[in-house]
Amino acid sequence: MITTDETLLKVIDELDALGKMRDDAWQVPRAEGELLHHIALASNARTIVEVGTSYGFSGLFWAAALKHTGGRLHTIDKDPKKFESSRATFARAGVSDVVTNYLGDAQQVLQSMPLSGGIDIAFIDADKPATEAYFNLLWPRLRSGGGAGGGSIVIDNVTTHRKELGALVGAIRSRPDAISTEIAVGNGIEWVIKLR
Repeated sequence: MITTDETLLKVIDELDALGKMRDDAWQVPRAEGELLHHIALASNARTIVEVGTSYGFSGLFWAAALKHTGGRLHTIDKDPKKFESSRATFARAGVSDVVTNYLGDAQQVLQSMPLSGGIDIAFIDADKPATEAYFNLLWPRLRSGGGAGGGSIVIDNVTTHRKELGALVGAIRSRPDAISTEIAVGNGIEWVIKLR
């Protein structure tokens, strides 16, 4: 269980059910959301950037963790309907105080997003052809870290979209400044940690 907050859990349950009925939800499975929550807690994440809000399901898991760490989620979507719906979802769940929604093309938003300090975690779950562009915009802004590892980028759908994302994953794994692995939970994520 990620939280004892009944209001937040009720909204998670609601979106979990709706995600199975909506043909445009494109949301992470619940088990993957719970993993994201734990990654954020284990990283003591203060700044999380999410590319692809959709209706806000994954954002609820990030926000639940950020309530503990005292951080903020910056989440981007280009669909006005999903932007408004996710804002309402975050308000109903009682987490809008730790979430900033952005409406627009993620590549443009990322270039102008005002962030103080580095990004602790970036989550890429949007149009697959642009994943590499998002990665390249986010990587320089990841926190470097004082120890062996710094911030991380989590890429969704590496199992379900292996053909589209395979070349990018291969390139990331050959980087000298990164360590990366696939975790076969939900849609399959590639968890990339920035090395100092």
